[in-house]
Amino acid sequence: MILPFPLATSEEIAGVLRPGGGLRSDSALRTLRENGLAAPQMSVVPRSGGAARGRMVWYSSLMLDVARFHRWRDHEGARSALKAASEMSRHRSSMHVIAALLDGELEPGPGRLDEATGGALSRLALLSESRRQGLSGIGRLGRSTGVVVDRSNGLAIVDTGEAARLGVPAPPVEQARLGAIGSLVAVELERLDDRSSFVWVRPAFEASPDPHSRVPGPPHLLSEVQRRRIERDVLVVG
Repeated sequence: MILPFPLATSEEIAGVLRPGGGLRSDSALRTLRENGLAAPQMSVVPRSGGAARGRMVWYSSLMLDVARFHRWRDHEGARSALKAASEMSRHRSSMHVIAALLDGELEPGPGRLDEATGGALSRLALLSESRRQGLSGIGRLGRSTGVVVDRSNGLAIVDTGEAARLGVPAPPVEQARLGAIGSLVAVELERLDDRSSFVWVRPAFEASPDPHSRVPGPPHLLSEVQRRRIERDVLVVG
């Protein structure tokens, strides 16, 4: 099963709140906050040799729906999506994912991150998708997942496993890995009218066959490293 990456950045939130408008991420977050839709953060400050190595703030991918509902002026939908996003940001699967990010790269590949967390990323993605299914109005979006099989004339060709392939705008140069041949992606289509629409391409990954597992492998005594990873204090700012 291919699932969308369950975490999002503030830049992604800004892009959904004002598609193509060049809205700054801090302005987008402030707009949502001023409308009672403050985004719960998951803040990561990895350390190496006792020294901090930058800072990355993640949000539940459900915050993208909060921004979209707000743009649609669907206040009830935005509040429902915010409640779901808050639940996901506090879920223990999020804790395991953030703990793995503390130990490794700021922007790792989803597949490696899922393996490092013993399927916690899969569990979080499945829960996030379940919450999305319960949001009224989400059916207005066309949603697919698949693998990029070709690039042509500025388009990334996505094989969704269905009869037809999707041709979507290739991600910009700074997101080249997202549109590379062989990469897994989640595509969302929002139609404005009969002739125009917005298209978003986000990272996706192959879900772990056992998304409930916290540690890879059969039951066994935890190593000291695994125990420390599970017990590590993780900074989660609500």
